[in-house]
Amino acid sequence: VLEKLHLVRLPEIYRFKAPGLDIAVPQQDPEAFIALLSEDFPGEEKGIRSYVSEMLGLSEEVEQLHEKKGKFIKILFPLQYRKMWNIRNETLADLLNDHVKNPELQAVLSSLWGYYGLPPSKLSAFYYANATGGYLRHGSFYIKERSQNLSDALAEAIEEQGGKILYNTEAEKILVKDGAVTGVTLSNDKTLAARAVVSNASVITTFKRRVPKGTVPAGYMKKLEGFRPSISSFIVWLGLNRELRGKIKGCGIHVSFGRGPEADYLSCMNGEVDRVPFSVSIYDNIYEGYSKPGTSSLMLLCLSGYEPWHRFEKDYREGKKSDYEREKARWTDILIRRAEQEVVPGLSSMIEVKDASTPLTNWKFTRNPEGAIYGFEQAMDNAFMNRIDNRTPVKGLYLASAWGSPGGGFGGVLRAGEQTFEKIMKDWA
Repeated sequence: VLEKLHLVRLPEIYRFKAPGLDIAVPQQDPEAFIALLSEDFPGEEKGIRSYVSEMLGLSEEVEQLHEKKGKFIKILFPLQYRKMWNIRNETLADLLNDHVKNPELQAVLSSLWGYYGLPPSKLSAFYYANATGGYLRHGSFYIKERSQNLSDALAEAIEEQGGKILYNTEAEKILVKDGAVTGVTLSNDKTLAARAVVSNASVITTFKRRVPKGTVPAGYMKKLEGFRPSISSFIVWLGLNRELRGKIKGCGIHVSFGRGPEADYLSCMNGEVDRVPFSVSIYDNIYEGYSKPGTSSLMLLCLSGYEPWHRFEKDYREGKKSDYEREKARWTDILIRRAEQEVVPGLSSMIEVKDASTPLTNWKFTRNPEGAIYGFEQAMDNAFMNRIDNRTPVKGLYLASAWGSPGGGFGGVLRAGEQTFEKIMKDWA
């Protein structure tokens, strides 16, 4: 798959913009990152350095364990992987407090919390530090021409090896006999016999709607019901009649009011679109020729809880969308206005094409409960060593999605597929 893809290194990992701050995080240069932050927060250099070092070291340990295919001697784990062991019960807030005390600096050092869907007080420190340490060490990339190329390459790989992909076909039931899977019933009334079934549907859907009642142990179901679906998103896509390349600094710009991640998270959950942090993606700054000459492509994104959209759910499912469309248009206009004020002056006068998606859109296309974009939350009771296993209590039934281990995001879900394949091969050995 990798051989089919063309990766373009981003100009910087990201740009963070808040009152009195405008920081572009450099690619593959942790020392430059430390120096940059130390200029804005003199007197905190020691803590900044130790925090960044902790993330880098943790990322290295995870890669070492991966190279060993996850195999380790249990009694030696705390000695071989000290950073992973020491962080296992910490939230991101705990990790930050171990190194720096300035609240504004803590907000900057945790500014990517939105990538993982929880604020520092609730988010697993391991998940944040591992991924962010990886960004700092290896850099961040975009798939050229579009991220769709990854999906296409995966599909081609399946078909080239003799597999089949059934599009527009729903897996309605997972068949189980004597505690083991035997196949899948499809929406076209066909049945596929199977020795193993790998579900990338939400875990809630898989076990509540796809397997026969009574198949899953009550204790396992009770545990699942205690986990929360992640936050969702609101996205605006814009086609502009003007070229922005090189005229606006940055390609991934994160904008915050400077109220801190805890307050920002609550605003996202409550749907306070005029106050939430948001990001502006200027794709034309990634590589020349992304858009046609004389035009630009832009994306505005903010996280959103499901509750602000829940009142439209019944009508939305029935195709009655007038009230929903009005609210979507209101959110769209507010995000455009805010992006115009903070990042792209004159933005509203450049717009030729405009579209938007909500948590209900996410539900429509993925059927993920509450339009969750990261599967289950990366909360302390379901992250790292506590994360739900991709091997389920039903023999032959496995998970490979953001809902399982290790979690959401491109890298997380690809790793989930790899982990699940290893488990299947082990079970079949």
